[in-house]
Amino acid sequence: MNQTTHTILDAYRQGHSALLVSGRSLYDLVIDSEGRMCPMITALRRSLRSEFGMLMVTYSLAQGLDWDDSRISDERDRQTIQNALKSNNLLEVPQDQNEVARIIRGISHLSRMPMENLTWADGNPLRFAFCLEFAEHMIPALNNGTQTDNQLVAIELAHITGQSLALRKSGNLIIFHAREGLVDPLVCSTLHPIRLTQPNFSEKFAFISKATEIYPNARFDPNLTKEGVAYLTANTPNRSLESLIRASYRGGKLITTKELTHQKNRDVEEMSESTLLPLDTDRVADLRLFGRNVNKPRTILEELGNALLRRERTMPANILLAGAPATAKTDLALMVARIGNVPAYQMLSPKGGIVGETERKARLQQIALKEWSPNIAFIDEITEAFPLERNDFDGDSGASRAVMASLLTALSDESRRGESLLIATTNCPWRMGAAMRSRFIVIPVLQSLKEDYPGIITVTAARISPDFEATEDDENVIRAAEIFYTKGANPRHIRGCLSNIMMLAGTSVLSSELILQAAYDFCATTDLHSAIYADLWAIQSCTSKSFLPWSDSLDEYPIPQYLSDVIDPVNGEVNYRVLNEKIEQYRKHANL
Repeated sequence: MNQTTHTILDAYRQGHSALLVSGRSLYDLVIDSEGRMCPMITALRRSLRSEFGMLMVTYSLAQGLDWDDSRISDERDRQTIQNALKSNNLLEVPQDQNEVARIIRGISHLSRMPMENLTWADGNPLRFAFCLEFAEHMIPALNNGTQTDNQLVAIELAHITGQSLALRKSGNLIIFHAREGLVDPLVCSTLHPIRLTQPNFSEKFAFISKATEIYPNARFDPNLTKEGVAYLTANTPNRSLESLIRASYRGGKLITTKELTHQKNRDVEEMSESTLLPLDTDRVADLRLFGRNVNKPRTILEELGNALLRRERTMPANILLAGAPATAKTDLALMVARIGNVPAYQMLSPKGGIVGETERKARLQQIALKEWSPNIAFIDEITEAFPLERNDFDGDSGASRAVMASLLTALSDESRRGESLLIATTNCPWRMGAAMRSRFIVIPVLQSLKEDYPGIITVTAARISPDFEATEDDENVIRAAEIFYTKGANPRHIRGCLSNIMMLAGTSVLSSELILQAAYDFCATTDLHSAIYADLWAIQSCTSKSFLPWSDSLDEYPIPQYLSDVIDPVNGEVNYRVLNEKIEQYRKHANL
């Protein structure tokens, strides 16, 4: 039996007769107890019948009431079921504005009736399992006073039925299936909640094995194993994977890693309602980060990646990478995911324009991250993406406060340690409230040192043009490094400049002469003052001396001019009085 069906049946065994089921679609495909591929609702119908003698009756606004009478072979059983439904006004219900209220009233009456005398033709007890699909359309969560009279009737009936002792005694079951957070809270308060999770690796592997039996001519990339496909598609619906396999079977199209990844991205965005976005960790597979200011955070994050790989419960849960723009903070976060062999999801703001929608999406985002662990949750420029400062402004009806409250709760969840690591980046840590910043371990990622620019240029050039042969000792490279540094170019600017000069020169091979030409051609779009201001704040926010880039190599660290009176050249200690004075000095010049 698949895990999702088991979850519902187990809840019934424990005495829960009214369930609120959310999460996975009842129409996603599963492998049932007999090894057959079918929609989950079909597997559930079969299990309820075989184990508890239950007849599943479904209802939705689109399809009406359906008890799948074609599957009832014995005419005596058909007549018994029809009589029970008819006596509770559940047959031939008029399709008008009162339909939902009539249906729920009929279900309420029937489900609470004594069932001792109701049996199948073989003498076994007959019970009903009512499944109300898309329940959020029937009993929606709306502000008081905005519901229609029929919605109020349906809500009251569902509330009364959900806590009925007669329902428990009857042995019947009622299932409300709905999207997360969209059912009226009065109804939710009386229902046992179940969130069906998407298929994990083992369920995916079993599904893929069955699907390839059904579609034997489906073609996968030779580098893709069943295990690889299961890993790539874990925690996403089976139906989308089955569509790809079936299309390959019918048309001979090769299923590739890229196609599976694109489908997973679509699935994740849909399931999270666009609050999560999968990130491609392959982009850092062969990435070489150069520079003394990136060495220390890279070493720390490599250790975190290995700790996540081992699922160490003592590892930190929240990391903030603070520093100037274009210092490889995003690449460092993706590197952790790749080392830890886990997916990375970018967290997008759940803030919405409808009252209550922000809170619901924020909860959904956190639930999804927890269900899909282990993972890396990544927030790029957290101070821009999320409201993080406490204030009295309430111009968005509390949406910003709801987002902040949800994030604070998630950051404080100790159960995430070793399973989900949240990594955020910021150029502007001063825009974070103290309560929020205290929940992070802050690691500074400072702008590149002037002395490292020649190496950064050659590493970047080799990545763009594999045939590039010049070294960092080349005179043209050294001169270009001086020009780039003076103009305030960061590694991102340098990469763009080198790509542009190759395009303008009509060549695919870089030379040191072209690099120098690119440096002269660069038009500054940033200034050093802003980068320095970001660095000063990153140092001020740092939560451990060991995270500072000069902490274990002060003799080899060329202290930049703007930090010469901040860092003690003998012991590397930070003079925070001077640091704060410099922050004030640069504040009026910064543009971040």
